[in-house]
Amino acid sequence: MKNICYLVLVALLLAGCSDGSSEPVRAIYHWKTTYNPTDYELQWLRDHRVQRLYLRLFDVDVYDNDDYGNAAPIATTRFLQPLPDDMEIVPVIYITNEAMGRMLGYRVAELIAERVAKMADCNGFELKELQVDCDWTERTRSDYYYFCRSLRECLHEKGVRLSSTVRLHQVDTTLADLPVDGKVLMLYNTGNLRSPHTENSILDDADVKPYLRHIDASMLDSMDFAWPVFGWGVAFNADGRFQRLVPSSAIAADTSAHLREEWGRVEEIQLLQRKLPMRGNHTTILYHLDSLNLSKYTYDEIEEIYSR
Repeated sequence: MKNICYLVLVALLLAGCSDGSSEPVRAIYHWKTTYNPTDYELQWLRDHRVQRLYLRLFDVDVYDNDDYGNAAPIATTRFLQPLPDDMEIVPVIYITNEAMGRMLGYRVAELIAERVAKMADCNGFELKELQVDCDWTERTRSDYYYFCRSLRECLHEKGVRLSSTVRLHQVDTTLADLPVDGKVLMLYNTGNLRSPHTENSILDDADVKPYLRHIDASMLDSMDFAWPVFGWGVAFNADGRFQRLVPSSAIAADTSAHLREEWGRVEEIQLLQRKLPMRGNHTTILYHLDSLNLSKYTYDEIEEIYSR
């Protein structure tokens, strides 16, 4: 009995010394127009104990449509396999900045909420959260904030929360007023892809550093983080002018005069993870579920990203 009491006392003392932090939730984006994961990708999800899949459902772009105004859903994801039943599914919709300036307010929010709910029902996953991704600018900021306010109202009636992506150029003092339940800081595509002087447009600490002064612990209290696990080539001609983006699968065969190969580097991700005052129970999201890119990273490298 004395031994049992001693063990209980030790456990209570250890709990009292804890800083309250916990391991981040492990998540990944699926950003394809067809859901048909390979065996490698399914095994990868199991090996890394991924708990949440952020699943792109459709885009909203400029389109002549009586219901949505001058914008409408396009490129809807097709499902060729059932979704995993052992992880949370968070649908994501991408809205172009051009469409954001043309949509007809509250009615569009209602239509989108209804469409997402139907897709969740048809594809057998519980709708707990919807995420909106939009590269809004100063010109469309008020449109986006109004849209999020309307969409959150529609979703809350169904008991669903709303989250939003946030790009570095969108981080400022008004971000606290963004009417959503959660935010995801997108820490990739941070540099000038078209410049021949850029070292790595996917993620470079030098590109992120100027924005860090706007980011403090209070701002990050309800924020999650998305990191790049992908690569590509950036092709330039002999004069240093941008030519095209080369998929990672075609880099080896590309014959451009100059090709800059870029990847989301693990050491760069870890450097920024140490700099950002992240809370312990945040979500770490990787972009994105694609075997051609994921196979370039070792098991330990992925675990190092997920563990912080």
